[in-house]
Amino acid sequence: MPTYFQVVRGASATVSGVLSLPIAIGVPVAVMCGSSATSLLGYYNPFMIITGILTPIAAGLLTSLSVEQSLTSLLCYQALLGVGAGVGFQGPQVAAQTILPVNDSPMGIALIIFAQNFGPALFVSIVQTVFTGQLLTRLGSLLPNLDTYSLSAMGMSDLEKYVPSADIPRVIEGYDKALTTAFFLPVGLACASMIGALGMEWRSVKRKDV
Repeated sequence: MPTYFQVVRGASATVSGVLSLPIAIGVPVAVMCGSSATSLLGYYNPFMIITGILTPIAAGLLTSLSVEQSLTSLLCYQALLGVGAGVGFQGPQVAAQTILPVNDSPMGIALIIFAQNFGPALFVSIVQTVFTGQLLTRLGSLLPNLDTYSLSAMGMSDLEKYVPSADIPRVIEGYDKALTTAFFLPVGLACASMIGALGMEWRSVKRKDV
């Protein structure tokens, strides 16, 4: 999203950070709300299923971003993604504490935390590779002297240095198409999360009085 804001929308780094706040705020707020609601309801499954529904929708909406996208829709898409990703985030850890034997629970939680950190680190690199590959395909003829790193790291001020003013709209559109193409991988991963959510055992987290 920062690349979209800075290159496609021409925003500064500061403005880009401000415009990315819906995700940054939405995730932790949704995590807290999801955890509290799980304690009240007694089941983590509904919130994991909500994540499996909202996240693919939000990620799919991000693939529709264009140069003329309204600011309101940009903020709403990000907020929906943040809420969707956050509301069921604690579900696997709660499930491990609830389902696994006491001796196995710490190991289960550790594995889940590892997966929640390793997965994003891995797929961010894959999405970045898809993005730079798309940039080369779409902009290689316009910017033949720049390598993939330079292309992916350029901002609007850099474009004005290397690209004739008449070609800037084409380059901006190329960045937009490269970004939205790369967003299709997160859509697929978000859809796959529903499989895990539906396969979770339904067991109350509330301890019965003895």
